[in-house]
Amino acid sequence: MNNSKANLSRRKFIKGAGASSVAAVMGTSFSANAMENNPKSVYEEIYGDDVNSIYTKKGTSPGPKGPIGFEDRKISNSEIAKSYDFDVAVVGGGIAGLIAALKAAEDGAKVVLLEKMTKGRGIFECFGSVDSRTQREANIKTNKAELLDEIHRSADYRIGPDVVRTYVEKSGEATDFMEKMFNKGERGVVISPMPLKPKYPNTGAPVIDAECMFYNTPGLPKNVKFRSGFVGVQIIKDLANTAMKHPNIETKYSTPAVQLVTNGSGQVTGVIAKENNEYIKVNTNKGVILASGGYDANPEMMKAFLRPEDYSSASWWNPSWGTTGDGHMMGLKVGAAMDPVPHSVMNFTFGSPESFHIPAVRTLRAMGLYAIVNDEGKRFVREDVAFQSISNATNRQATQGKKSWLLFDDTMISKNKDIFDKAIASFETLKAKGWLFEGNSPRELEAALDVPNGNLVNTIEKFNSFKLKGVDADFNRDMEFAKEFNGKKYYALLCNSVILATVSGLIIDENGRVLNEKGEAIKGLYAAGNASGDFFSGNYPRHIPGTSIGRAITFGYLSAKHAVKGA
Repeated sequence: MNNSKANLSRRKFIKGAGASSVAAVMGTSFSANAMENNPKSVYEEIYGDDVNSIYTKKGTSPGPKGPIGFEDRKISNSEIAKSYDFDVAVVGGGIAGLIAALKAAEDGAKVVLLEKMTKGRGIFECFGSVDSRTQREANIKTNKAELLDEIHRSADYRIGPDVVRTYVEKSGEATDFMEKMFNKGERGVVISPMPLKPKYPNTGAPVIDAECMFYNTPGLPKNVKFRSGFVGVQIIKDLANTAMKHPNIETKYSTPAVQLVTNGSGQVTGVIAKENNEYIKVNTNKGVILASGGYDANPEMMKAFLRPEDYSSASWWNPSWGTTGDGHMMGLKVGAAMDPVPHSVMNFTFGSPESFHIPAVRTLRAMGLYAIVNDEGKRFVREDVAFQSISNATNRQATQGKKSWLLFDDTMISKNKDIFDKAIASFETLKAKGWLFEGNSPRELEAALDVPNGNLVNTIEKFNSFKLKGVDADFNRDMEFAKEFNGKKYYALLCNSVILATVSGLIIDENGRVLNEKGEAIKGLYAAGNASGDFFSGNYPRHIPGTSIGRAITFGYLSAKHAVKGA
């Protein structure tokens, strides 16, 4: 790359983003101002002039817009209201950031945790782990080679070997540390092995025993098993409480980190943040750990780095709007390398146009038995593959202007009377929104959906014949787990792809150190969780147990360990 051109372009990027970030702190959108000043998105110029344009049809990102902390204008010393000295600064108060802060503090470092929002994000119920205490005592022996192979295969080998190998080798050690922190907490969080069961039977995806869960924790709210992601809220609360009481940790919420500080040699020596609308400077002598999450609440970054089809027709399940890519941008500004585009997104199926379908619908027995059709009443995907694959197929239909529908009948609804009654009651709301149609026969449902005459009837007859023969001649679905359509009532439920997070980020090494474009570690800078990269490509592989939260815990732990002790 021509360095002078790259520097010039980076300055143009800095100019555009800096002005808009000030506006973001004032409550307006960063992206709107940036785009107004620069018709080409500032995110397009982040790599300098040595950028290749890949032409794709523009998409609209309908997701949330969170408050952006990142600023890249030069902040003078005269603007700094206060300065602090710490050994380690952690940016982000989610699972990766809390583990990093606690590990660094336990190793004797003086730590500050900076979180932009009023609390950290945590939506999960389980996580990936290998050889943790609880797994060893349960005599679980993970096939490490098989796990590594499946991670690489799912990324089409577009990732390096070091980070994923380290995850497989060290995630158990990190889990044991987290368990010690729970022992210091007040909730009595219990880590247990996740019962092994194939999520996607007979589809060729291996069943790998490498996952733990929190479900056995006493006192969890009754609805968390039903709304499983909310277990994570309780976990984050417990770890945050422990961090706030730790003598070596100072926690600062509602304090966005805005940019990194470097010395003349490029080493990261601190971070500038904004506290009570004043700039503060945190000087660090051991490192800054970026654990700020993905950028799913930043529409302009979504459009810059993702495939348009991944977000244009999707809905969001995002309980926190703090994931705006601040860590990505701060790292890029000091020369970090990032995963190549298009980035990877964590997308699930079962979505309404607003978010996940309401729980009463999500737990239908029909969810394992249904067929999926488009507006023409035709199947377009093997329904028993992993979530991300169904989401991709749904998005593909949307590029052609077609909606996707889960097709089921009343024999596929739970036989539990209470669940059945709740499901039927919820249908009235769905019908009022135009998300659900019903009929007393396939022909009536076809008419209600306004499907071309005969298409839906033919699809159902064909599906039933596949079930009878035991062979899906169109998509090779395992028909053992399908059910023929023979009920008294037939339903079609609108089904979107749902975005949970982006999972690509800054390239790191096995110690969590952020690398530059030459593959060299940037001294004093680390990244963990969804701010880090070199782990996924294409999609988040839902069929592999818990790697998103698992890598966040692992590299939060390892980055802190290396920052403090250098090993």
